[in-house]
Amino acid sequence: MRFLNAFSMLGRLFVAAAMASVVVAIAFSGDARMGLLIVGLSIGVTGFVFSFIGSRLGQVSGLDKGLQAVGVPGTATITSLAETGVTVNGSPVIEFGLDVDSSAHPPYSATIRQRAPRLLIGAFLPGSTVTVVVDPTDRDHLAIDWQSGPSAVDPVVQKPTPAGAGGMRDIEELLRTGRRATALITSMEDAGDMSELGLVEVGASGDDDRLFIIGLEVKQSGLSPYEVRVAHRVPERLLGRVGPRTRVDVGVDRDDDHAVGIDWDTIRH
Repeated sequence: MRFLNAFSMLGRLFVAAAMASVVVAIAFSGDARMGLLIVGLSIGVTGFVFSFIGSRLGQVSGLDKGLQAVGVPGTATITSLAETGVTVNGSPVIEFGLDVDSSAHPPYSATIRQRAPRLLIGAFLPGSTVTVVVDPTDRDHLAIDWQSGPSAVDPVVQKPTPAGAGGMRDIEELLRTGRRATALITSMEDAGDMSELGLVEVGASGDDDRLFIIGLEVKQSGLSPYEVRVAHRVPERLLGRVGPRTRVDVGVDRDDDHAVGIDWDTIRH
């Protein structure tokens, strides 16, 4: 954020210097006046360039003070996301497709580019709901409020989660009561350390396990193979040993074919 503020501050300083040059030029005539006007114009252009860069970077940085001051809170459903290849202060800039619902405007669709905290990478998926802040005078000026975090990810975990973690399925229960099937891992995206994400207390069993967003091709008896994506704990002993093309045993909820839990205990290597 200091980096972004530096661009904006330099822009304002250059514009102020350009205005000062123009004012001083009034007191001169001839070549001196022309020289000062040229200097003022050059400085002014530089100032506007810095201000523009600061403004553009400020937009992708997210919820700035200006939007906080005038914005109206709302919610949005993520419809798509894509990497841009850009990073700001070490955090990736993601392009989000959003269906926005806010009292400031009728429901609408929007596309924004915003910096996403590395800790939350992989914790949001299409279909997740996020909190947004929307400019009441410009519906395209909005930002995701990461302080509220994404919701509706509904991950499954290896063991019961600590109090307050809410919305987590108990994988042991799913494996015990669900239909047994097999699946092929098609993708894995690291979402972070379980203890750092607050899903397991530091020092507790499994605090070095990691949460991954895992793509699975599920094969159930009597059904055609189908794909699901789940947020799922991966035990520390299997980190680096399982990945795309690994076949796993799974349990499938009897009422929801997309609620799938992986039985890591069947993997011995």
